[in-house]
Amino acid sequence: MKAGLFIFFFFIIFNLFGQHEEIKREIKYTAEVGTILSTTGETPFWLRANQYGIVPTQAPILTLRGSISSDYKKPVTKEDHYKLSKFDWGYGLNVVGNVGKENQILIPEAYIKAKYGAFEIYAGRRKEIVGLVDTTLSSGSYIWSGNALPMPKIQISTPNFVPLGFTKGFLSFKGNYAHGWFENSRTDVKNFYLHQKSLYFRLGKPDWEFHFYGGFNHQVQWGGELLYPDPKNQFAINGKVGSSFNDYLNIVTGRSLAGASDTTKNGSNDALNRSGNHLGTLDFGFEINVKDFSVLCYRQNIYEDGSLAYLSNIADGLNGISINIKKTSDAKIRIQKVVVEYLNTTSQGGVGGSDNTDARLRGGDNYFNNGVYKNGWSYNQTSLGTSFINNLSGITNTTNLFFNNTRAEAFYLGVLGVINNNISSEIRIANIKNAGTYESSFLKVKNQFSGLISLNYSPLFLEKTIIQLSFAIDSGELHKDCVGFYLGLKKNW
Repeated sequence: MKAGLFIFFFFIIFNLFGQHEEIKREIKYTAEVGTILSTTGETPFWLRANQYGIVPTQAPILTLRGSISSDYKKPVTKEDHYKLSKFDWGYGLNVVGNVGKENQILIPEAYIKAKYGAFEIYAGRRKEIVGLVDTTLSSGSYIWSGNALPMPKIQISTPNFVPLGFTKGFLSFKGNYAHGWFENSRTDVKNFYLHQKSLYFRLGKPDWEFHFYGGFNHQVQWGGELLYPDPKNQFAINGKVGSSFNDYLNIVTGRSLAGASDTTKNGSNDALNRSGNHLGTLDFGFEINVKDFSVLCYRQNIYEDGSLAYLSNIADGLNGISINIKKTSDAKIRIQKVVVEYLNTTSQGGVGGSDNTDARLRGGDNYFNNGVYKNGWSYNQTSLGTSFINNLSGITNTTNLFFNNTRAEAFYLGVLGVINNNISSEIRIANIKNAGTYESSFLKVKNQFSGLISLNYSPLFLEKTIIQLSFAIDSGELHKDCVGFYLGLKKNW
């Protein structure tokens, strides 16, 4: 809370100095009030998934939300282009208060950012999605989906594709390099960190109709102090996981420690493998962009325990196609975007374990779970990645790991549209087959259907005001059958 107040007053001071800028800085404000009700007391899946961790799992809920933000300055006139400097800055603050079975005050965003040319640096919490994916309508990027509360980070990046001059714009790149902090309210490890980086390339000049994309993202959980007993130093040395500068270099490069097998510096788990918990995706895709529509096709290949190197988990991954319809018409109901996705995480390289002498047969990747960081790839008790991998209550878990449902097969459809030019609509439908984990499989596959219909009405008599209404349904064997809705009022300035 003290950090949030400091950032808030920091923003005010910056704006006082910014009053004399030649190009006026735009400041945006939002305020929202809403409620969630359901037939079972549980929040339906699509009302809470990919909401950056601000929606509780239990209903009823009264929520109050407010934000202030200022982006980089934008030219309004032709002369403004010459006034813009390479340096600029911005900020954002978003506060959420929930009243219900669990009362909460959350700060999903509190950041300061600055840019110089193509490069940007920011510090704080910020809403982000990582991976090659449709960022507005996807079921969720596999590794970093916007499902959990954003964690505090310091990051340097090129947020937009930057052409390489010697290729005359044919080859462009974008990427990020970040250091983050996991929460200390966890029950497994405290004082540990996130290392994150990504690098993506685009083939094709910006004005071409066809582009090809390829790249990777790399996340590592590393360092920290164990909060559980480890008498045999299997996961750490005297309860401490390596966090020296040399350990940092090892996690950045992903260097294997198996050759040295030094159990005096690392717990036996890492000494025979790598420092930290490494995971990410290797992504490919292409885009067709013509006058009336654009199509983006993408594939995210999962890597976690080395199975991808031998293609033993190649069946797993996120496959998607996004169709954006740009052509306008006089029809009262218009479809603007359609996204179809298929996610498979059932292979995981096979049932074999990491102790198999033949690396090609190790498998058993157990996505998002980890022996050292037993709460896994989560933040604030919520999956950082796809919401289809989850920690289910009421499901018997024979292991002490966090995620008890990591093997899933999901079919997803998302549709964006507009009605009468002042009502935007959104439909999300998912059918998921869930198998638990290899260590704790369900007796039979559990089928689950989750759907959402959302309407945002902008009344002509209320300027910059949106009335929000969403209906959601869960039906199947994974979550309790329920129907719920969200009713909200949002004002923008």
